[in-house]
Amino acid sequence: MQLEEMYQQFARCKNWEERYRLLIQFSRQLPKPSEEELAQWQEIEGCESRLWFEFQPIPRQVKAYSDARLMQGMLAVLIVALEEQSLTALQHFDIPSFFDKLRMTNHLSSTRLNGLKQIQAIVQQKSQGKR
Repeated sequence: MQLEEMYQQFARCKNWEERYRLLIQFSRQLPKPSEEELAQWQEIEGCESRLWFEFQPIPRQVKAYSDARLMQGMLAVLIVALEEQSLTALQHFDIPSFFDKLRMTNHLSSTRLNGLKQIQAIVQQKSQGKR
């Protein structure tokens, strides 16, 4: 699925409950990684749920997993968005603003937003060639 299709699906949602259900559907698209894979990915601290993230800008690889269905759905959407951005766009990609366009950030706890901001920092640093 492409990002534009996701935007259209979210635009058809009339309220938070419908967006939530759509996120749960998207959460099923991400495969559950093995314990060995998770051990190699960076665990994101400070998020309400357990969250792992792996990002490589060139060649583009984005892997993520959460033990919470809501975050798993958000990660599925985020992966599509990150895969479609240019390297330059990734250096300035604002993840909370991205989810704000989908009308979600008002319904997220501060700890979930904290996890997304940590992912944003990783993406921006690695897109700029920093570790």
